Amino acid sequence: MKNKSYGVVMVEPIVDVKTNIITGFLGVGKTTAITRLLAQKPEKERWAVLVNEFGEMGIDGHLIDGDETSLIIKQVPGGCICCAAGLPLQVAVNQLLKQTHPDRLIIEPSGMGHPRKILSSLTDDVYNNVIDMRSCLCLVDPRKLSDTRYLESELFIDQINVADILVANKTDLCNNDDRHTFDTFISNSHLKAETKWIKEGLLELDWLNQPHSDSISNNKISVTNTLEDSFKKITLDYPLDTIFSLNKIKQLLNSITAERIKGILHTDKGYVVINHAEGALKTDATNKRDINRIEIISTARIDKEVIRTKIDNSVFP
Repeated sequence: MKNKSYGVVMVEPIVDVKTNIITGFLGVGKTTAITRLLAQKPEKERWAVLVNEFGEMGIDGHLIDGDETSLIIKQVPGGCICCAAGLPLQVAVNQLLKQTHPDRLIIEPSGMGHPRKILSSLTDDVYNNVIDMRSCLCLVDPRKLSDTRYLESELFIDQINVADILVANKTDLCNNDDRHTFDTFISNSHLKAETKWIKEGLLELDWLNQPHSDSISNNKISVTNTLEDSFKKITLDYPLDTIFSLNKIKQLLNSITAERIKGILHTDKGYVVINHAEGALKTDATNKRDINRIEIISTARIDKEVIRTKIDNSVFP
């Protein structure tokens, strides 16, 4: 915001921007949760969202709608904004704050990102009186807690350790054993975080205003692997006038073994958001018209050209 006085343009200082980190492993539903939070945004507040993606091009930033006056989205593809001594993060945050003067900043790190490094950057002296660090939320799918690959993953545990609020998401897909596993994990890990149990990413707005604790949980679980190193991503972009058969795309994606498939495609049924995780494919209509892209993330080897040929064969009619 700028004020004019005697011909001099005065820039209003950026002070105490309420800031939250919403983290969680790949496919846990962070973008859906943020989208639902934005629907609760107070009418008079201006929010900014910084989305970091795994890979050189992203899709998640396109899935969050902003009206450009009270909600601004900035996407930072290319891996992890917490790397390189925090410089990519600081550059992105500084630009976003300067351009938007928001009341609240929400940061969604990549599912492959280490939030501890992000927190360290945001609580650096350079942001004194600029950022008002509030709660860090970590979303967890309780079903993953039965998989030792996650329990022994340094990244997975790091995301949990920094949380002020640990949110069990996708609980509508969980059974009683999953609930027991989650409760046992919390008890055995000596976590200091408050825990919540939700479904379909329905976070509560009040959770954002809880204070951030400077202390980091002393998790007793031994971590021995870097699970994130096993994930590979391919991205396929198409001209906006390329139209796909939605039925053929569904059949193709259901035949691919991958941890996550997401995209926005122009189909014979209109533009649709593609979301495929854990064997379940979901498609929803969207008003987005500026992208025709699909992304596949998998631990298994994927031949990009083979996939491209199969998708090309799904062009309408």
